[in-house]
Amino acid sequence: MTKRNRKLWSVKNELMTKSREAMLCAVQIFNNPNIVFKSESFIVLSNIAWTYLLHAYYKNKGIDYRYYGKKAERKKFDRTKRGAFKFWELERCLDEENCPIDKVVASNIKFLIGLRHEIEHQMTTRIDDYISARFQACCLNF
Repeated sequence: MTKRNRKLWSVKNELMTKSREAMLCAVQIFNNPNIVFKSESFIVLSNIAWTYLLHAYYKNKGIDYRYYGKKAERKKFDRTKRGAFKFWELERCLDEENCPIDKVVASNIKFLIGLRHEIEHQMTTRIDDYISARFQACCLNF
C-alpha cells in the first residue's frame, strides 16, 4: 500500500495568511477615524489572528488541535452541529504545554479573550481610550 501524501503545509500556509490578514484588518479598523465600533472589532479580529497563528504552529509541530474523546482505544473527534471538526479555541491553545507564547504575552491575550466574551454577550460603552495600550501590546507581541 502506498503512503498517502497529505499537504499539511497548505493548511499551515493558509492559517498563517489568514492570521496575518486578521491582525492587519484589526489594526486598520482601529486606526480608521470613521469607525466607532473599533475596539470591539479589534478584539474579535485579534483573537482570530492569534487562534489561527497558534493553529498553524500546532499543525507544523504535528500536534492535533481538534477536540476528541476516546472510544474503544480510538479517537472520536468532536464535531459541530453542521459536522465540522471542533478545533481548540484560543484559550485552550494558550494553555497547551507546548504553547510557544510566553506567560506575559499569554496574560495579555487572555485579558483580550475576557473582553471578547463580554463584547459577545453585552454592548460595551466607549472603551477605546481605556485599553488602547493593551491593543498596542497585542500587535507588538504578534
